[in-house]
Amino acid sequence: MQQSKIRNIIHPFPCIGIFPYKYYFCTTMMKIIFALTFALLFNHYSFSQTVDEKPLKKKTKFQAGFYLGSYFSNKHTARLYDGYGYDADGNRNEFVNNFTVEESSFMYRKIVMEYGGGYGQADQIAIALGVDPGQWTFDETDMPAGMRYNPAFMVGAQLSYAVTKKDAVLVNVNAAKLTLSGHFTIVLTSPPIGPQQPGFQNIQTFGISGSEQRLMFQAGYRRLLGDDEIFNFFIEGGPTLNMTEYSGNSIAINNLRIDLGTYYSQPFYTTYRARYLRGASIGAFAGLGMNIQANQNWALQLLYSPSYEKINIGEVPRPTLHHALGLRAIYSL
Repeated sequence: MQQSKIRNIIHPFPCIGIFPYKYYFCTTMMKIIFALTFALLFNHYSFSQTVDEKPLKKKTKFQAGFYLGSYFSNKHTARLYDGYGYDADGNRNEFVNNFTVEESSFMYRKIVMEYGGGYGQADQIAIALGVDPGQWTFDETDMPAGMRYNPAFMVGAQLSYAVTKKDAVLVNVNAAKLTLSGHFTIVLTSPPIGPQQPGFQNIQTFGISGSEQRLMFQAGYRRLLGDDEIFNFFIEGGPTLNMTEYSGNSIAINNLRIDLGTYYSQPFYTTYRARYLRGASIGAFAGLGMNIQANQNWALQLLYSPSYEKINIGEVPRPTLHHALGLRAIYSL
């Protein structure tokens, strides 16, 4: 039964490497990169025609800039959003606890007990599914599998100080709001219409989602490579501090949306919220990219930046690798 359900779960994301990536997101980013690169090349051509006619202004050592890109998070902490949930002491819930409902999984309590008529109320799940009350089942084999973070937009600001013509110390502040997605199933037990193959199961697939916020502070060193006045590769790196906070977790059964995060808002979860749903941790970041000097004041940087850090939320967090890719514009003050 479980294998047949897994075969019916469809993952709608094409992949680039190991990261799920939506087509519209990829094409939009490529259009931005091509447009900005073309503008900079045109600006460079115009600047190169007049550089011999006007004396260059002396640059200051301080630089400020902004960043826009995409962020790919490791899936390690995605387990926090898979519908099982945790009790107030930080222990992961069982799917069904035979001794106390309060230590059963969030999805079982919501789908079966609260919305499925478990307390003698109306079977709202059947209404959402369009079947008669009780003509559906939900067990542990229906629970979500493969929860992943979606690619997220990241915005940020940078301040740097040029120690030499090629070397600078820098401070970056980046922020991102991440979303997660996955799927779970419900089996309809109502008699099918028309002839069916032996062993047929009417398995319906639905979505589960989560969200969280991250704020990252980076302090480090950058060095330009090469002697070209316009195009240079560069490297950077240093320590990073991330601050992460859980935002929400919900499921949708057709038009019925159910909030799984309501349990964490209960008063006796105060200690749990402070310890497991928000946290900070120190790691390290690196960067590799191309610096394009548009004119005397503006430069554009195409940057790939991996980081190795612990996202300090959920159960037993550990350091993992994360990735960012984007554009940074820098102005010499």
